[in-house]
Order: sequence, then C-alpha cells, then structure tokens
Amino acid sequence: MFARILLLFLPIALLPSCSGQADDSDPPIRVVMPDGGAPLNQIFRFEIDPQGYELTGVDADMPAHGHGINTTPEFELLENGRYRIDGMKLHMPGAWEIYFDLKAEDGSFFRMTYPLEIGFE
Repeated sequence: MFARILLLFLPIALLPSCSGQADDSDPPIRVVMPDGGAPLNQIFRFEIDPQGYELTGVDADMPAHGHGINTTPEFELLENGRYRIDGMKLHMPGAWEIYFDLKAEDGSFFRMTYPLEIGFE
C-alpha cells in the first residue's frame, strides 16, 4: 500500500526537476490517469492539463530497457483546456517515462518527463 501511495506522489514531486529545457518558473503539467492508474499491457486513455502550454507530441520510453512503446498515441484538445491522450500502451512492468512535448506562448519548445512505475503489485 505504501508503495502505491508513493508512486502516486513521486511523479508529481519530480515533474519540476524533470522539465528539461523549461526553466524553474514554468508550472508543471497535471497528469490525470484513469482510476487505478496506468494499466499494464492494455491500451488506455488519460488526460493532461498543460497549464496553458500547447501539447505538440506525446511518447513513452522504458530507459532501462532501451525501448519505447509499440503504439502511436494520439491527442485531442478538449474544451476545458486539457488534452485527452488515446492509444498509450505500456506493455512491460517496470519504470517508464512518458514524454510531453510542449510549446510555450513565446514559441519555445520543451519536453516534460512524467516518470511512472507500473505492473508491480
């Protein structure tokens, strides 16, 4: 149980420090996973609130294994300013990183990394 709670809060705590080219004044995005979290080896849908940034791409990788995902997620801007991401499939248990490519109002681009561990109960 403790591990599950830690996994819920750890990615949020890490987001500002994992913002890549973004500077510390940039707000982190909010990721809204389905109830129960990201499922293992199933295509799923989730939403993000990019805090005013434009989402230009989404992808995922399993850095320790040197590979990414086997699907091509698509995203759609919703009326509430969030984006819905469809077609994500994290096919192996372990440590994943979901990447969000974002565009700021000034035209600059950067990548936010959302670390995620799945499949260990």
